[in-house]
Amino acid sequence: MSINAQKYLVGIMGLILVGSVIATGYLDTQRRKKENVPPSAKASASASAAPLSRELQRGLKIYQELSCETCHGPGGKGGVHNFNAQSGQEVPPLNKVAEGYTKPELIEKIKVGVPDEPKLDPNGPAPPLHMPGFKDMLTDDQVNDLVAYLISLKPKGEDSGF
Repeated sequence: MSINAQKYLVGIMGLILVGSVIATGYLDTQRRKKENVPPSAKASASASAAPLSRELQRGLKIYQELSCETCHGPGGKGGVHNFNAQSGQEVPPLNKVAEGYTKPELIEKIKVGVPDEPKLDPNGPAPPLHMPGFKDMLTDDQVNDLVAYLISLKPKGEDSGF
């Protein structure tokens, strides 16, 4: 395959990736319109059952500002489709991160991100969505607030493990 053909192929794949991200956002917007639910209403509604502490309010605000709910869902309850991702071909929900990560591991995951999402089919294409690292965007206090918020998403009546 010639260099020009390779460049053309990479360009087309990039356009497909951008198109899939735009389509996901569009479909999510249409779903919300159909359900008549504002983007952060579900997270706010579930959190409104009990008032959030200032730390958790700050964590929720960071979760929303970084657009975490776009992929992980409002209140961390579910993600969007991520073709060929090992995580069930979806962006994983975050409402049970307290079961799978220690606090230091969760802090590290937020700072470093997941630059290369493992493939379900090793011979298939790379999953289009991956989590960026936020180490250069957040202070340590902001990361701690976000971690506290994520831990608080664990369904009530279950021990957080922390």
